[in-house]
Amino acid sequence: MKLFLCAPRGIILSAVLAVAAPTFAADGDVLVFGGTGQLGSHVVKALVLAGEDVTVFARATSNRERLKGLSVAYIIGDALKESEVEVAFKTSAFRAVVNALAGGADEGDFYNIAQEHMDRWAKKTGVEQMILHSSIGVGESMAIYPKFMLPRTGEALRQKEIAEGHLRASGLNYTIIRNGILVPHETPATGNAILTENQMLLLPVTRADLALFTVHCLNNPECAGKTYHAIDESLPMRGGR
Repeated sequence: MKLFLCAPRGIILSAVLAVAAPTFAADGDVLVFGGTGQLGSHVVKALVLAGEDVTVFARATSNRERLKGLSVAYIIGDALKESEVEVAFKTSAFRAVVNALAGGADEGDFYNIAQEHMDRWAKKTGVEQMILHSSIGVGESMAIYPKFMLPRTGEALRQKEIAEGHLRASGLNYTIIRNGILVPHETPATGNAILTENQMLLLPVTRADLALFTVHCLNNPECAGKTYHAIDESLPMRGGR
């Protein structure tokens, strides 16, 4: 695997945490797609801890065990069915949406269709911000993506590239956070992760650190219109998606 390393410039999580003041949520709930999943559940927990009112959009068959004990609302639906996404967006005055969907690439244009549905109804209902968790290997970062992984991940990357493009063209205030190598779900945040706009960097990162970056970028003008790579030089080069 080729790694392109340099001293990255960007948002350093340890610095964010060191200066963090108590968080007071702004008006309006946060709607999280994929909130019952491995990454999404970390995002939901971090948002709740930050004082946000969180609604999770999930299929009826989704396992909610990872969110057990959390005070969150649920909307049942399928992100591939636009009518159900429309109903979700009209349920409340959501000010922000987080897309942490995973695992649907084999369903046929899952990532891009779901994102298009979200973009359309976020725009129509006045959502102020969309945060999309995407993957390294999209766009110019394909140059550093391990080619041996493409038979397994290539279709998802194709869909995510379309999804990113649609979000950028939507007119929404957006932030895209890409990850490349996710270490095991239960790995705690290290505080050493970095968000960088350098798209030639690929390193592991924990889902817990990605969740903290999500909270950091919520309502944050510093993150507006940015595409980031999340990397952590303190983690060993092992693990998987």
